[in-house]
Amino acid sequence: MINNETQLLYSVLCYEEGHCRRTQHILKVYALAKLFGEQEKISVEDQQILQAAAILHDVAIKYCKEHYNGDASQNNQKQVVSILVTRFLESANYLPSYVPKIIELVNCHHDYDKPKNKLLQLLMEADLIVNCYENRPDYKKAEYIKKIFQTDGGKELMALCLKKEIE
Repeated sequence: MINNETQLLYSVLCYEEGHCRRTQHILKVYALAKLFGEQEKISVEDQQILQAAAILHDVAIKYCKEHYNGDASQNNQKQVVSILVTRFLESANYLPSYVPKIIELVNCHHDYDKPKNKLLQLLMEADLIVNCYENRPDYKKAEYIKKIFQTDGGKELMALCLKKEIE
């Protein structure tokens, strides 16, 4: 099967070895990214790329914690993302043409101030909403985060998430 998303998700969850926070984070970002892609009516190809990137968006954290003395900084993650993402995608039989697009999304999903394409925007919004539920931001950070959002669905869900912080 080409682009075996089920295999990709399963292998990433197994890779995380039951780590509670990271496993739940992956599942939540994946679900929101899927929702946002469907709301925005992106193409089937873009939806597959977005959902794979959502599954893999934090895959480098575990590796960095194990190989960089616990330092999972963005710089360290970006050093290993390409190799890790490629391995997971190849094992799930993703089309080679998808691989660089997914790597780019994973690498850039925290680059909030740089120009974004539609898929990166959707991935960022999904990840930011989940992050805000997991780690409540203060008022100043909430105001900064709100400015990143561009989609109607993302704005609405983020407003619900931040309701207490911005009132």
